[in-house]
Amino acid sequence: MTFLRPLWVALRAAVLATAVYWVVLFIIDNSGWKGLQFGGLDVTAYAVFFVVFFLGVLMKGK
Repeated sequence: MTFLRPLWVALRAAVLATAVYWVVLFIIDNSGWKGLQFGGLDVTAYAVFFVVFFLGVLMKGK
């Protein structure tokens, strides 16, 4: 069953990244902070996604 190991690692990483993403958005929304504005659009969710994705890429491992 070692052929399923990469899928298991990817699934765990996706679940962890999703949890971090929603917790950070929850904290931002409930803190009263207006968020990042760009041309009248709220880009906070996009910025959080980029940061979580980028940190995940940096933590890739071997």
